[in-house]
Amino acid sequence: MSCKILLPVDGSVGSLNAARHVAHIAAMVRDVEVHLLNVQPPGDDWMVRRMIKAEELAALEKDWGEAAIAPARSILEAAGVTCQSRMVQGEVAATIARLAQELGCDQIMMGTRGRSALGDLLLGSVAIKVLHLSSVPVTLIK
Repeated sequence: MSCKILLPVDGSVGSLNAARHVAHIAAMVRDVEVHLLNVQPPGDDWMVRRMIKAEELAALEKDWGEAAIAPARSILEAAGVTCQSRMVQGEVAATIARLAQELGCDQIMMGTRGRSALGDLLLGSVAIKVLHLSSVPVTLIK
């Protein structure tokens, strides 16, 4: 049985926990295809454009994305799981849901952070948005 998993990562403890969980799943499932994803929010604020050149911002975003993906990739590779990675820019939750659909993923596995003290008591707002927007199952890992 094959399984295609989208694993969004941001370098947080929650996303590393999700990477460990995916590595554990991969040990039990024969054919797992993992897509690591880092989504950078749009840097199109006028203040940002005024202070940083577009090519400088692109380089920064690439560095941030690689820094977020590297620890998760290391966890997966140490477990013998090969993965593909991509960094994109866009509204985070909508981009995660869209790419899961476009890549034909069977599910999304992602960490939670729970930053808000009110409405999002247990889950981060990105996780809640992905749950609402996704057309594929979403597994949230603490």
